[in-house]
Amino acid sequence: MSGLECVANVSEGRQPNVIARLRASIECIPGVSLLHVDSGYDAHRTVFTFVGAEDAMVAAVVSLGKACAELIDMRGHSGNHPRIGALDVCPLIALSPEAELAADRAVNRIATGLASIGLGGWFYAQSAKQEYYQDLAEVRRGEYEGLPARAMSFDFGSYDARFGAVALGKRPLLLAYNINVHSREVGLVREVARRIRQKNPHGLPGVRAIGWDCPAFSCSQVSCNIVDLNQCSPKQLFDRVQEEVHSLGSSLMGSELIGLAPLYAFRDFEHVEAAVNYLGLDSVESFNISERILDYRIPSVSTSPHL
Repeated sequence: MSGLECVANVSEGRQPNVIARLRASIECIPGVSLLHVDSGYDAHRTVFTFVGAEDAMVAAVVSLGKACAELIDMRGHSGNHPRIGALDVCPLIALSPEAELAADRAVNRIATGLASIGLGGWFYAQSAKQEYYQDLAEVRRGEYEGLPARAMSFDFGSYDARFGAVALGKRPLLLAYNINVHSREVGLVREVARRIRQKNPHGLPGVRAIGWDCPAFSCSQVSCNIVDLNQCSPKQLFDRVQEEVHSLGSSLMGSELIGLAPLYAFRDFEHVEAAVNYLGLDSVESFNISERILDYRIPSVSTSPHL
């Protein structure tokens, strides 16, 4: 059984040759299976989703971190996604209750490995050493540009201006899900994001959201993380965003899933095909169900509500 999943977010989404070399740094590790690569030009970001057992995953993340340090110079980086480093955020997810301890060990071993090659950052989510760093937004506060004033507080490793910092930790399964809006008015999607996020008294539980322009898709997006799939499903989020967007005089043009989703996320629908149609998941690029549902890629893994 694979045991662990990593959803590594890297601050490079525009140079195919660099992305290919980053991919190779993962695939060269025996025992690791790379499930998906999702690059965004406007975000200037690539998400690598891969699975494996503890030892292989530790080796793969350290290998990826080393490649990021060699290939990405954050001093010239810009994009519409918040970021603090070349390997910006590196979450590990236990794919079964039995893998929880392995995930904890892997996080600590990865931190040691990254520190040994001169890279550093903070633990976040369930691995946070500082309570407020359970929230990734707090880790990223001030973004890359604010790091020089904060680097002395790293939990591990040392500051390198070229690399920046990494947020590393164990977290539950979540869904990265963006909803496309016909309007290119950034103020509109930012207002929608404000209304729907959990921190708003009338927002959706388990939802974090920001709004940004997305010229590559000729739209703007309400970019969301559903951090608790038990409290909110993609359909509930899509319906609420549609309601808010309509109230502001615009309309939706489908949505986008980043990486893979557990089958449980689409429990509101009779089958996944119905979800793809309803949510417009293939409105801007093709959506291959057999490749994008975690349960189908790893049949032995249960993505039931406990995750």
